[in-house]
Amino acid sequence: MSISPINKMKWLIRRELWEHKGMLLWTPAIIGIAMTVLATLIMIGTIAQTKVRTAMTVNGEAITWSAILGTRSFAPRRMEIIETVANNYTYTATPLYLALGFLVFFYCLSALHDERRDRSVLFWKSLPISDAQTVLSKAAIALLVAPLIVVAAASLTSLLLLLILGSVLAANGIFVFSELLASPGLYLGPLRVFGLLPVYCLWALPTVGWLLMVSSWARSKVFLWAVGVPLLLLILTVWLGKLTLTENDINWIQMNVIGRALLGTIPGSWYLFEPELLPQVQAMAQGAPLPRVDIFSNSWSSLALPATWLGAAAGAALLYAAIRLRSWREEN
Repeated sequence: MSISPINKMKWLIRRELWEHKGMLLWTPAIIGIAMTVLATLIMIGTIAQTKVRTAMTVNGEAITWSAILGTRSFAPRRMEIIETVANNYTYTATPLYLALGFLVFFYCLSALHDERRDRSVLFWKSLPISDAQTVLSKAAIALLVAPLIVVAAASLTSLLLLLILGSVLAANGIFVFSELLASPGLYLGPLRVFGLLPVYCLWALPTVGWLLMVSSWARSKVFLWAVGVPLLLLILTVWLGKLTLTENDINWIQMNVIGRALLGTIPGSWYLFEPELLPQVQAMAQGAPLPRVDIFSNSWSSLALPATWLGAAAGAALLYAAIRLRSWREEN
């Protein structure tokens, strides 16, 4: 009975999840739990050291925060604060997003090298699975599955932190749950984060392709090859730029070639490679007031840049090289 390529890919992805369960599943869960516990302890400690209920004392009479926040004059400001919290609470899970960059980086480094080191590649080679399917399944884990897992963990963690904050405020007479539940930002925040996954996939593709290619080629010291070669190239370009007085021309190579080979797995790396995407940069250059940042729209606007698609094409070429190198290594 023949198995369709789609079913083969499903089983290969399940295999990767099973073999790297600790890295891909347990690590985001542990980080999320640690963040939740730590934030809870910090909030409890802050409340224990301060008088949260009392905002001020007038003529010996204590005036509570709930009384101030409930006044009609403060109502617009109160709603503005709640809307700001509802629209930005997903950013509290930033440590998880940063962890995603490291998880994907080290997963790709070991993905093809480890199976050669423990000789399990011989078993997988005996199955009706091509090198292309194997490499693409590992790329799918790095570009799609791992980000989905981390974003789900980050969304749950940020929601728990928001609920804990609301509970702590409620215990001190400040009730915000009704306004939070009525705010569209509470529900749109996680959807916006999930909506950035295609942008992340395209910007991370060059780094994933480079790491998988090195993982399929290097016999040992994969990390040194993957990081050392770009760093050596960086040193050479800096030296050449100073020697020829062309630092500005070489800066593009340093950022868009060397930088994207190593830093593309970090979420939001497109702001590092293309800082003009941030309206603040343009406003500061023109001396204008700093505008509000819409990360979702700004991130998707990066797809209009040629650098995005040139990098994606380079990443696809590196994946093809990884496929060919995997086949060539075992044949020799």
